[in-house]
Formats: sequence, C-alpha cells, structure tokens
Amino acid sequence: MSYPRLCIQYSDISPGKIIELSKQDRRYLFNVLRCSKGDSISIFDGRGKSFKAKIINEKNIEVLEEEELHTEDIFSIVLCQALLKGEKMDLIIQKATEMGVKKIIPFVSERCIVKDTQKIERWRKIAKEASEQAYRTIVPEIVDVVYFGDLIKKIENGILFWEKAQTPLIEIISTINPQKEIFLLVGPEGGFTHKEVTQAKEKQIKIATLGKRILRAETASIVSVSLMSFLIEWKIKNYDII
Repeated sequence: MSYPRLCIQYSDISPGKIIELSKQDRRYLFNVLRCSKGDSISIFDGRGKSFKAKIINEKNIEVLEEEELHTEDIFSIVLCQALLKGEKMDLIIQKATEMGVKKIIPFVSERCIVKDTQKIERWRKIAKEASEQAYRTIVPEIVDVVYFGDLIKKIENGILFWEKAQTPLIEIISTINPQKEIFLLVGPEGGFTHKEVTQAKEKQIKIATLGKRILRAETASIVSVSLMSFLIEWKIKNYDII
C-alpha cells in the first residue's frame, strides 16, 4: 500500500521522534493531499532514508519506523543542462528528477538566450515535489549555475549530445564507467557551437547523437536521461559490473 509522500529535509529523523511540520508542509498535507489527524504517511529525508509516520495533530507527525525502499538506481546520472527560456527548465527539472538523476547542473553556453541565474530555489522546490511524486528517497542536488568552460574542466565520465554528431549513444556506452558519476551535457535552443564541441573533445568528453531528427532542447534532455538509464541498467545486468 502506498501512502501520501512528504519530503522533510530534517537533519535527524528517527523512529519515535516528533517532528513539527512547516507551514508549507502542513498546507501540502491537509489542503493538497487531503490528509487528516491519525492518517499514516510516508516521509523521507532527501538523502536516501524513508520512514513511516503518523499525523498526530495539525502541526506534528510521529515517526514510526524506517521503511526499506528500492526506488533509487545504483548508478549516478548527472544532467548538465544549458539554460532554456520560459518554463522549459521547470519541465526538465521535474522529469529528470522523476527519472532518477542524482544531480542537475544548469550552465550557460554561447547560444543561451536566457542567462537568468535567479531560479535555483524554484528549481530545488520542483525537484523536491517531483521526488515526492516519484516515491524517491533522494532529492537531486541542483547546483548553482556555471559557465560551460568551467563545467567541462570537472568532467571525467561524460557525454555531450550534439545534433551533428555521427556516433549513436549505444556505441559509446561501452566507454562509460557506471561506477563513477555519468555526466550528460545537453545544449540550449540553438545547440552547441563547433567551438564548444571541440573544447569538450579536448577534455575527453564523448560526443553522441540522439538520432536522425533534430529534437527540442527539453526533449533531448528527457530522451538522453531515459536512454542512458536504460542502457546502463542493461550493461550492469548483463555484465555484472556493479
């Protein structure tokens, strides 16, 4: 049986503990989820632990016991997403979280139309809510916006998706180490420039295509994460890597 799900990013959750709910969490439980006093709920700390809990009044819950969930992948995908205009970033944060990414790095590249770096807290809220909905135990880390040149300096195990690339993802999968963080780089509305692709190659980042057709940036992000998750799971299952 599944219970209403709530992320409480609290430093010390343990059985028997009484936790006072924030105004936002109370509003979500009672107004959105329509919970009542005495109802059982499921809570998680955003770092991998999940617990059964009970609503004891309109302000407090009691933690009952830790619950074992297996909704997290044993590998870590990091989505590096160039800033997009409008609400496209919101959609990507939500869907990437649902699909299990462990970290999201927004970045500015040459063709970014938007350079708004003031939405980090909004994106973190979206990731928290998506983790609740997807029954995850981890809320993805969303780091501060970086520039492309600084980003690629830190990547060792990465793939950049480019519409002009000739190599399909399935041909690159054998070079990716699932025991390390897997970085997926997706460009803005106008794609990556040749200069950026060259810079990525110089840092040993693989360059891959997602197929014959030109995808919207937000579509490319969702497709890249889902394909990579499937292929890495297949690789682990068939070759017993981890």
